[in-house]
Amino acid sequence: MNMRAKINVVYILYLLLVRIYVAGQQRIRQAMAERPVAFLATLSSDLQHAGANQPIVFDRVVTNVGSAYNPHVGVFTAPVSGIYVFSVSLLNYPGHTTNYCLYKNNAFISEIYLNAPDAGHYESTSQTVVLQLTKGDDVTLRNVFVDESLRGDNYCTFAGFLVWEDLSQPAVVGK
Repeated sequence: MNMRAKINVVYILYLLLVRIYVAGQQRIRQAMAERPVAFLATLSSDLQHAGANQPIVFDRVVTNVGSAYNPHVGVFTAPVSGIYVFSVSLLNYPGHTTNYCLYKNNAFISEIYLNAPDAGHYESTSQTVVLQLTKGDDVTLRNVFVDESLRGDNYCTFAGFLVWEDLSQPAVVGK
């Protein structure tokens, strides 16, 4: 191999090492900048006679990393912008048909329907959604019709977690 070819090989290796170093630094920056956000809350006691459009308050907090879920009002508020996953599992009483809706900032996202027409059988359902949220956006699950009920004893759950933090908007220091 002549001298020019050796210089080209060394230069190519140098460029690869620089690219690997920069990519590694970006991964380190992203890992250091991301804040963990995850919650799981359950309905500890039966919900009876819920009002129309009433938020469902999952009052027993199992996990609340980042303190983004408020168990007093049943609202998740995004502490950072990014992509989030939410999951809801519900169990209704025998002989009842119920509807619940997931909302982002008071805007309808999806509906959950439970139908247990037989007196001896409970009905359960679950749903998972992926949402892009901006810092401060809120997510709630609400009852649709008047006088609905859900089974407590931790059968009903509401969970969510941050999948990817949006780092495109740099944080302003001192704000």
